[in-house]
Amino acid sequence: MFDNKYQNQLHPYLDSICQEYAQWWEFYTLTDVVGKQQNKQKQCPPLLDLMVQTVEQQQEEREEGKEKIERLAVVEGLRKYVPNHVLLLGRPGSGKSTALVRLLLEEAERGRRGDGETGRWGIRIPVLVELRYYQHSVLERVKAFLLKHQPNLDVDEEILKQWLHQGRLLLLLDGFNELPSEEARQQVRVFRQDYPNTPMVFTTRDLGVGGDLNITKKLEMQPLTEAQMRRFVCAYLPQQGEQMLKQLGSRLREFGETPLLLWMLCSVFANNSNQIPANLGSVFRRFTEIYDYQLKQGVCTYRESRDWWQDLLQHLAWVMTQGKSKTELMVAIPRQEAKVKLTEFLRGKVDSPDDDARRWLQDLLDYHLIQVEVLQDILC
Repeated sequence: MFDNKYQNQLHPYLDSICQEYAQWWEFYTLTDVVGKQQNKQKQCPPLLDLMVQTVEQQQEEREEGKEKIERLAVVEGLRKYVPNHVLLLGRPGSGKSTALVRLLLEEAERGRRGDGETGRWGIRIPVLVELRYYQHSVLERVKAFLLKHQPNLDVDEEILKQWLHQGRLLLLLDGFNELPSEEARQQVRVFRQDYPNTPMVFTTRDLGVGGDLNITKKLEMQPLTEAQMRRFVCAYLPQQGEQMLKQLGSRLREFGETPLLLWMLCSVFANNSNQIPANLGSVFRRFTEIYDYQLKQGVCTYRESRDWWQDLLQHLAWVMTQGKSKTELMVAIPRQEAKVKLTEFLRGKVDSPDDDARRWLQDLLDYHLIQVEVLQDILC
């Protein structure tokens, strides 16, 4: 059990998670602008029954009949195999990250009630680690998440190491494929091996990027069934759902086998005169146009800011491809460095490059799909 000091400090941490992730299915839903309420009808309805399947091991094991393929509800599968570490595989938008958020919330709620995931030391505290923000170590990201939800938590890296050796935390590590370098991937592999007593879930898109961390048990997200797709469409578009399904016909499987694709398709249909584009490429293009148009409506920004958004984003994207090696991409950049790079880019193009860079960078943070990572002041 945690001693009284940490028990008292961790209750607000669990409360914060429960409040922030109360509607876990909207965690990765794109919103419009800061402070603008979404139309309730257009919020993403939950898919409660996403499924996973165990990944087969080597051919010789299959031939010997030592392994049986299992099909499980995603959270059920994660709970079953997390004690010995589990790797969750899936295509972009298949629901991996949302599954981790759902497990995070459920464990926080159980922890508040006192009936959460338990080990030798009592209730385990769930921690979400988004590996795309990785800078120096996993411990750094664990501490950042804990302090984000409980700034008064009196914890340092030595205490965290003690908790990890004792198995007091439940780590949900999202996006192994998004780590910035092979060096970072190797550091994460070593971290996993150093703390075998701590239950861990890792997610990744592709085993070709970094491998499988030598994790034996792997679960793979399964495509949505036609029944799941139909329920989602009718929940998202109660007035137009049947019309959309009729237009799609046999193309439903092609256009909507992941939750993200299906949500994008519904958004396009609702904002495209109830018409479905001819192919997926046209769906993506139309979704981007709709998002960009809606983003700029009613937004009060600095003078000329909107006209520069595309150029500024493209320049930041280029800067973040200039890693230590040709294959190393940055997924995070210090905010001050971003401001300096934009100032250099704008010099000779505008009258006040320093002021415009500072103001327009703030507009991008407020109104576009980039974020500040709170504790590290990182632009992502």
